[in-house]
Amino acid sequence: MKVVALISGGKDSCYNMMQCVAAGHRIVALANLRPAHTDELDSYMYQTVGHQAIELYAEAMDVPLYRRTIQGSSLDTSRDYRETEGDEVEDLYQLLHLVKEKEGVEAVSAGAILSDYQRVRVENVCMRLGLQPLAYLWRRDQESLLSEMISSNLHAILIKVAAFGLDPDKHLGRPLADMEAYLKQLSQKYGVHICGEGGEYETFTLDCPLFKKRLVIDAAETVIHSADAFAPVGYLRFTQMHTENKDADVVARALPHGSCPCQRAIDKMTEEVEYADQAEDNHQEFTSNCDLTCQRGHALPADLPPSCSTRSSRGYQWISYINGLQSPDPGIQGQTSAAFTHLKSELDSRGWKLKDVVLVHLYVRNMDDFAPLNEVYKKHFGVNPPARVCVQAPLPMGQLLQMDCLLHDWTEPLKDDCFHQREALHVQSLSHWAPANIGPYSQAVRVDDLAFCAGQIALIPCTMQLVKAGTRTQAKMSFSYVKKVLDAVISRLTLAHVVQAHCYTTRSQDILVVRAVWESMLKATEEEKGPEIKPPPLSVVVVPALPKGAAVELHVTAIQDEPSERTSCHMTKKLKCGYIECQTVMSADSGSASISLDLAVSGHEGRQGTDDMKDATEGIGTMLKEAIKKEKTEAELVPLCARVFYKWDHPLAQQIVEGLEESLKKSLEKSSPSVALVPVLDLSDSQILHLSCWLSF
Repeated sequence: MKVVALISGGKDSCYNMMQCVAAGHRIVALANLRPAHTDELDSYMYQTVGHQAIELYAEAMDVPLYRRTIQGSSLDTSRDYRETEGDEVEDLYQLLHLVKEKEGVEAVSAGAILSDYQRVRVENVCMRLGLQPLAYLWRRDQESLLSEMISSNLHAILIKVAAFGLDPDKHLGRPLADMEAYLKQLSQKYGVHICGEGGEYETFTLDCPLFKKRLVIDAAETVIHSADAFAPVGYLRFTQMHTENKDADVVARALPHGSCPCQRAIDKMTEEVEYADQAEDNHQEFTSNCDLTCQRGHALPADLPPSCSTRSSRGYQWISYINGLQSPDPGIQGQTSAAFTHLKSELDSRGWKLKDVVLVHLYVRNMDDFAPLNEVYKKHFGVNPPARVCVQAPLPMGQLLQMDCLLHDWTEPLKDDCFHQREALHVQSLSHWAPANIGPYSQAVRVDDLAFCAGQIALIPCTMQLVKAGTRTQAKMSFSYVKKVLDAVISRLTLAHVVQAHCYTTRSQDILVVRAVWESMLKATEEEKGPEIKPPPLSVVVVPALPKGAAVELHVTAIQDEPSERTSCHMTKKLKCGYIECQTVMSADSGSASISLDLAVSGHEGRQGTDDMKDATEGIGTMLKEAIKKEKTEAELVPLCARVFYKWDHPLAQQIVEGLEESLKKSLEKSSPSVALVPVLDLSDSQILHLSCWLSF
């Protein structure tokens, strides 16, 4: 893509340019925002110290430079920026709008490492202009990133210092390479961000492999901004600089071959997979070869009302069985529009709005409908849409989609010294961190101490292409992305904090592989964190297809608790046709829990009769009621959603689900959960039905 690079003169913006070139993009222009009549602007967004020398960058790189004087100020400082007249972000919009008109750029290079504040605003501007943000440094490990910058022949000096241990008289003008060891010491002793992400220091780049000429400082003066005894703040003001030519053979490509962090991570995972696994999987398509073209299923009535849970004391409610069967247009866009009309009507009748939706589970009959469905879907949500899981399921003939939603709003006013948090992690930049969203959804939504994650598949973050690898590698990548998302949405949240986990795969033979990867990653987490953890069972189901032709998709809900202090329970119940196995996990604060219930049958398929159906249906209700009873605390947990995965072609499973919700209502009465019935191709072992229930205050 043709890229305009946002530059401040600092190491991060320069190194991100290098990453863009290494990824195959072309830097065609530079863009910079400068302060008016001052060395440094008190800005939340922009590094302005050293702006006097930015003009030389155009000469050094031999590309046009576009500049604009900052006229606005930091008006909207909220986490989620919205277009605000007079805000300094609108200066960026005007600047990039001009560059797009003049240069026809398609993407924007931005050097953000850890600042959600900066990333959100750059992405906001890019989305409004139809540009792709490229933030290859986003959430990289800072120590390894700094070493990587220095070793890649990026030559920068410290131009500002503002932290304990950094002295203007000693450290201003020092090469970054000379400061690396000392910065590591400061990081270990005092928690200083080694890349200066906390504002501890700022840099100015004098040379890098993209420069055809290097910058040379002829004269500079030190300005002391604050003479604090412990952490004085000072910066360099350049008074005279020039460029000088470099030898032609020195002007090399930006990065050596094979330096992409994404590829290094993939190579490491692939090395850990046995050669036999790769040989079997690598060139296969991960979609079911089961013939579903004639499937009619046991279609539920089109006028069947949605299934809705009661509202918990923490303000959660679940609504299931939203579809578009009432649409006069039988196509996917018609049914999607009808489904949202249906959903809005149900929300209105219960006092909810679409903005209250936290998580959506979306099942489609044909994954080819993914793109046209999203065209309609995205019109109904704002800047930060809910997290979402989207998979193909063998829905009945004529039904193209099925949707269920988790809703949340706080039910009581805040007490003194308390506050609530609801935040969406909606990263739209290409990076080396984790995949950007491939649809109108957020990677995760945080509500206080809970994180609801979108489904993750094995896309290569910097290209957004599905990795060409087998199930084991895809599972490792998907699970590692979930791990990264958890840590990004709530700091230090890990896989050990997961309270409910669903994994979709497309082949029955991959179930054991997926479970093995999950267990190995949990074991690694346990070894890293110390005490024994009590994770929930992983629900693994087989579906016909996943987005992008992926082999694995993982979705989790996690809570910020002490995993070693969780409680768990295991129960079994023998039936005429087989047995029910139930496992429960409750969070350490007793505020959230999950129940995993499996129905397995013995004997030959199809021999079960009416008595078996009644026995199994009643057994499920009884077992679920007993499990919920064991999870009761002083503030009673509410079962919100019973997600029922059942084998679509098994007669007994079909009979059970037809009467299951009514049976649960009789058994659980007012505490009956919303029931989401999901037909699947296969389940683990001899299971014909798997029920996964989430409970909360």
